[in-house]
Amino acid sequence: MVTDEELANWIENTNDGEGPTPLSTTERSDLDRLIAALRQRDQAENDLADAVLDARTRGASWAVIGATIGMTRQGAHKKYANT
Repeated sequence: MVTDEELANWIENTNDGEGPTPLSTTERSDLDRLIAALRQRDQAENDLADAVLDARTRGASWAVIGATIGMTRQGAHKKYANT
C-alpha cells in the first residue's frame, strides 16, 4: 500500500514535475479525499480477491466467477488464480 508521503510525492512529481497544482496550494481536504478513495479501492480489490477465493473453495467455476464479475473465465483465472 502507498503511504501518504509517497502518494503526495508522486502527485507533485508526476509527468516530469509538470503534475497538478503543487501541494502547497492544493486544499488538503482534496488530497485527503483522494487518499481515502485509493484506500477504499485497495480494500475493495482485496475483498473481491477474498470473495473469489471463497467462491472457488466452494466449487464455483472460473466461468461463473468471470461472468459474475464481468470478465472472461480466462481473465478471472489469470487475475485471481494465485491470490
